[in-house]
Amino acid sequence: MHQLINKYIERTITPEEKEELNKLVQKDVSVREDFAYIQNIYALSGLFPADGDEKEGINKLHQFKKLRKKKKILPVLSTITKYAAIVCLTIASTWIFMNLPQKKSDLVITYEEFKTPPGQRAILKLHDGTTVWLNAASTLRYPNVFSNNVRNVELDGEAFFDVKHNEKAPFIVSTEKLNIEVLGTSFNIFAYRGKNEFSTYLERGSVKIYSTKDKTNSLVLSPNEVVELKDNVLRKRVLENKDFLLWKEGIYAFDNLPFKEIVKKLELYYDITIEINNTDLAEYPFNGKFRQRDGIVSALKTFQKAYPFKFYKDDELNHITIK
Repeated sequence: MHQLINKYIERTITPEEKEELNKLVQKDVSVREDFAYIQNIYALSGLFPADGDEKEGINKLHQFKKLRKKKKILPVLSTITKYAAIVCLTIASTWIFMNLPQKKSDLVITYEEFKTPPGQRAILKLHDGTTVWLNAASTLRYPNVFSNNVRNVELDGEAFFDVKHNEKAPFIVSTEKLNIEVLGTSFNIFAYRGKNEFSTYLERGSVKIYSTKDKTNSLVLSPNEVVELKDNVLRKRVLENKDFLLWKEGIYAFDNLPFKEIVKKLELYYDITIEINNTDLAEYPFNGKFRQRDGIVSALKTFQKAYPFKFYKDDELNHITIK
């Protein structure tokens, strides 16, 4: 395995050997980690055009790892846990693959997976120039290098995409239920795996939505339109109020939404189970905004001001009962 990686680095690898390496990287996590590690050393050593490059590169890599552990490179990381601040993260191995002076055809494609913890959010910059905002408890999976004719990522959760235009390579977001295809645009997707809810809102440009099983049966959105999946039927409508997009700024906004629907989203955002034992309250429509970083208890206290109710939070069971 290491011999294949060395050949790849030295560009002496044959097409057959490259295919073998690609399969190993895709299937074996340890091989993938070793491959990224060696790539890091190679790229870092390449920054120093003097004798002893490899040794210097290894030293710099160790320094980089120590700085990351001490949180000196991204000091905002120490803030995100307490304040749920937006984080701009660069995956080291992805950066290395992007910047190696190699032809795209020579690269072994690997995949990165980024997850946001409950109650937090993040910003990612993909190597094609696309910016992605990830909401709480969401996962984005993407390749280290896009192919020449398509840019495909996988989403489990909620995200806002500002896609870099490329008419030769459409950008496709795959979710559990539907795929969203664009060339260059900005849009929001709500698609948590295992949940019935699905929606896509288009802010700019145009998007095409189609089933993962049948691409011919598609639906096209225009700006300010939202499509929602209900009872396995896609329904499209114009949406005037865009306050729900404030989640990108750390604010959850609800506009005349029944409490039971709000609770469903709070369960996802904060990874907690909420039980409502009050029929009237469940149907009561709320308007309100609250800061993501203030947490679930603060949010419920905000709703209490409009409609008095009691709730009990069991930290051990991660469960809230509302009466």
